Amino acid sequence: MTHARETDRFSFAPFTRHAFFTEVNRWIVERVVEPGRKLIVDLGCGPGAVTKLIVDRLGNGSDARVIGIDPEPSALARARAVVSARVAEFLEGSAECLSRLVKRADVVLFLNAIHLVPDKGAVIAEVRKVLRRGGVFGFNTTFFAGAYPEGTAGFWRRWIVRSVQWLRERGVAVQHTHADRATAMQWLSPEDYARLCVSAGFAEPLMERVVVDMTPESLHDIGHFSLFIEGALPGVPLELGAQALDQGLDRTLDELGITAVPRTWLEVVAEAA
Repeated sequence: MTHARETDRFSFAPFTRHAFFTEVNRWIVERVVEPGRKLIVDLGCGPGAVTKLIVDRLGNGSDARVIGIDPEPSALARARAVVSARVAEFLEGSAECLSRLVKRADVVLFLNAIHLVPDKGAVIAEVRKVLRRGGVFGFNTTFFAGAYPEGTAGFWRRWIVRSVQWLRERGVAVQHTHADRATAMQWLSPEDYARLCVSAGFAEPLMERVVVDMTPESLHDIGHFSLFIEGALPGVPLELGAQALDQGLDRTLDELGITAVPRTWLEVVAEAA
């Protein structure tokens, strides 16, 4: 029960409510959810924001099936509250075990999550295993080599430095090294992702970069997400880490005198060869 409450408190859900989050996900949904696609999988569906985009894209009267998959029961509970069971089915499971949950699919979407899995090549191969010939895999991420538009990398470094300073002012020792980085901070390049897709049996993927402005409110929300906290401040308890990131963000925004930070999402669409 304690874990469930903590997961809910530090969930990804608040971040999904920002307009740009819908924008970067709709970019892919509109390109791969088309008439004739009968089974669509929302892998790593989280609280259901993308699943709802898929269902809205299909429209009333569609006979397509939509399956949302996520390893967190609390996230699935949120998703079921957002999307009716009449139009989508939700299953508990991980990306690494996709083929045990779904035998064949026309579309697999894995949005805002591929950076979280340790073996990205294995997951992409798992997706290829369940896709029919001509099926489509769409994924995106803002944690990749190239996510920082020119001149913005210093903001993210300063945010972490100011957060660590706030902790040390309170006597909290922080061991912040590259070796401590969480999985969420292990970034691949677009070329790396393209190679993994081709190696798994996909055609050369379509790749685009979409730049959005992140507001202070959205930055505070991502700073309360458990996996972001663990990546930014390894070893710091979630509650304390969220407080530190709040304070560090406020100091950074004040020092730089900015009201928004541009950030790049990598959008990838690959067809099963």
